[in-house]
Amino acid sequence: MQRHDEKWIDYFAARGHPGAAPLAAGMEGSVYALDERLVAKVWAVRSGEELARLRRFLDALAAADLTFRTPRIAEVLCVDGQFVSVEERLPGKPLDEREARRPDVLPRVATAMLDVLDQLGRVDAPALRGLAVLDEEHPFWAGHTTWPGALTALVERRLARSGDVFRAAVPGFDAKVRRMLTLVAALDVPLGLLHGDLVPPNLLVDDGPRVLSVLDFGFLSTVGDPVFDLAVTACVYDMYSPEARRTERFVDELIARRFGCPPERMALYRAVYGVLTGTVYDPLGNDGHFRFCADQLLRPEVTELLG
Repeated sequence: MQRHDEKWIDYFAARGHPGAAPLAAGMEGSVYALDERLVAKVWAVRSGEELARLRRFLDALAAADLTFRTPRIAEVLCVDGQFVSVEERLPGKPLDEREARRPDVLPRVATAMLDVLDQLGRVDAPALRGLAVLDEEHPFWAGHTTWPGALTALVERRLARSGDVFRAAVPGFDAKVRRMLTLVAALDVPLGLLHGDLVPPNLLVDDGPRVLSVLDFGFLSTVGDPVFDLAVTACVYDMYSPEARRTERFVDELIARRFGCPPERMALYRAVYGVLTGTVYDPLGNDGHFRFCADQLLRPEVTELLG
């Protein structure tokens, strides 16, 4: 987790923002409010090339006909070897994760999230295929012309890095992966933009809650099968609470009624997500995220599909 540092407050003040203040912090970096119009994100690991790609991606996304705002990078700075993006400050307040789980709030928030995914899933443009995902170096679509081809290559790269960690945690892992890749290769689906990490705090809302802005594109943001985003969003909406599966079932029911997604494809993509992201935070898998991802491969519906 990136921490706020007083030196950045001083730096932004020297650049003409005396009211700069910490706003948020996460795995990728820390965010500072500069004034009513601008924020600055101090990136923990992003390179200048990655931010140039992200800037092109966000510019293309802003040109889409969406009912909500998305980030725009106004300027990229390099300070002592660390990169900073100065961005437009977006309207709305972030959804609270605990609040979003409340039974009386869940239907409205889940519906709002599906509205966002519905809009994103209708968007495609060449510039939206230019991002690398996770901690990869090259763009997801580089060298590929099909979603199954690009997704298979990504799975194989992740297996080369973390296959042994999964084998120790998931019985019959190699056989499951072989079946998974067979099913991925057979996919023939319409494509649209994936957010890849749409959790409640990534929505900025009014009191409705009406979605005013959507944040944090980049983790798994690319063009692909919109069902992937739906499947992942339902299972990460409430990852670790005792009510996680109940919440997921509720969101799954909304998805089934609205989009008619095949349950088998939802199960397939949750298994794929597990393999892709299991060791993204800890290469040895000694964290809660790996346990969550390994559990995706042990679910009864996934075992039935891949076993």
